[in-house]
Amino acid sequence: MKGKIIYILPFVLLVFLTRCANMVTPTGGPKDIQPPKVTEAKPENHHTQFDGKKIEITFDEFVTLDNASQNVLFSPPLNTKPDIKLSNKTVVIKFKEALRPNTTYTINFGNAVKDLHEGNVFKDYIYSFSTGALLDTLTLAGKVVNADNKKPAENLLVTLYVAGSDSLYDLPTRRVPDFIAKTDKEGIFKLEGLPDTTFLVFALEDMNANLYFDMPNEKVAFLDTLVQAPCDNINLYAFTEADTTQMLLEKKLIDEGVFRFVFRRPADSVIFETPNVSLDSLPLVKVWSPAHDTLWWYFNPKEIDTLRVNIIYDTIINESSLINLKYKEQSNRRNNKPKRIAISYNLKNSLLLPGEDLVFKFSEPLAEIRFHDTSSLQANDVILYNQLAFEPNDPYGMSYRLATVLEDSASYTLNVVDSVFYGISGHTNDVISLRFKRAKETDLGNIQLQVIPPEGTPLVVQLLSDKGVVLDSRAVDSAQLVQFKQLMPNKYKLQAIIDGDGDGRWSTGNYHRRFLPETVVEYKDILEVKAGWDIELEEPWDLKK
Repeated sequence: MKGKIIYILPFVLLVFLTRCANMVTPTGGPKDIQPPKVTEAKPENHHTQFDGKKIEITFDEFVTLDNASQNVLFSPPLNTKPDIKLSNKTVVIKFKEALRPNTTYTINFGNAVKDLHEGNVFKDYIYSFSTGALLDTLTLAGKVVNADNKKPAENLLVTLYVAGSDSLYDLPTRRVPDFIAKTDKEGIFKLEGLPDTTFLVFALEDMNANLYFDMPNEKVAFLDTLVQAPCDNINLYAFTEADTTQMLLEKKLIDEGVFRFVFRRPADSVIFETPNVSLDSLPLVKVWSPAHDTLWWYFNPKEIDTLRVNIIYDTIINESSLINLKYKEQSNRRNNKPKRIAISYNLKNSLLLPGEDLVFKFSEPLAEIRFHDTSSLQANDVILYNQLAFEPNDPYGMSYRLATVLEDSASYTLNVVDSVFYGISGHTNDVISLRFKRAKETDLGNIQLQVIPPEGTPLVVQLLSDKGVVLDSRAVDSAQLVQFKQLMPNKYKLQAIIDGDGDGRWSTGNYHRRFLPETVVEYKDILEVKAGWDIELEEPWDLKK
């Protein structure tokens, strides 16, 4: 028996250990979060008297190149892009042209180099060399943001032109820059290897990849003064020049009974002709956008299916076509239910602001209202029949206000059966059940502050949501108290447009005419409005500073 136990125990232990080993998954160690490192460069970084055709940069691990032709930037720009390839752990750059004599070159790898397995980026590695005896080492750095909303302008080319030409300001439109860099996702840029001189600074969204500002819709930014290197606090404000040429950008049937025309510019002088029938005789409701650059035609598709339209905005017929007004039914409409009119209301968190009537906003103009006895307005649990009266709230019939007098102290329930509101297309409403009450002053808050504009320049002070949506605005042409009243409890922002042209809105810049976009100044704090509290800012907002 002792002999058997001696042989059996090792066997049992072996099986047990084997089974335990199968239950454990090797972790492989901690995840690699370190980017690659350069172990060698041939010739070495910051080399002078460079006269070769090739540069080799070796890393401590295998790497990949992500879109090197776009992400790797050479400054000064080269006429012909070099070959950039991988050989094991080495990035090899081969030039296809003779380099300029006595010139410092920089190669910015951006986000192009990543390690093979984890994708860790070796970010913004800059290799520099000189074809002469001296290496230029000065820098220019800064940030580019969009002029209208101050958000970072990513992937813009920031270019420099050496000052000294009488036609210096025309250079971005007719030749490649002397030096170049690119903004990152935060809008940050840095140009290195610069000589001790002054520059014209110009930023460009190079849509056709030729390094010229030659397309009207390319975003640009510039300084109206020259800059001396070194400098590390340059702020640029990017904008797109307003194209003053009128053009029809879109004509489209966007929904059943809704056709839309979109123009590049306000279309006050645009003429619509329908050669085969009088436009005024057609059952159309024509609605313009507030900026007068978009026109909607609302109609009953059962009455109109096609229409010949001539559009004139330049003394000639610029657009002429037979437009199709038949809408293809959506195959995925659930249960084949008829389409309903969409309705929204001027309520904020089920509250109606003091002094306001309840307004119904419809997705199309109304043709008719048919009330039924089963529709009702209930106030503090008391049902009021036959108390529903609506009046038009705009000239198009797209919004109506409840004309029934509402008491401040009551809580209301509005019930409307289906098929009461009939749109011009024949669609009608679904059942409406709406609970609301009129807000009290103690439910709301106010903001007020003293605003001082620059001397001789008006302002537009705007109230924004914490998400940046403009909610209200005030024109200010002298030092005065600005108030925003009856605000729902929430967080708000303030900004001011330095309205140089006095048109009451933000205006873009124009590089060809050498004027910058209007400045937008953000108030330093986010303002939190609480119910029943007023925010009265003691310190004036002085825009003269």
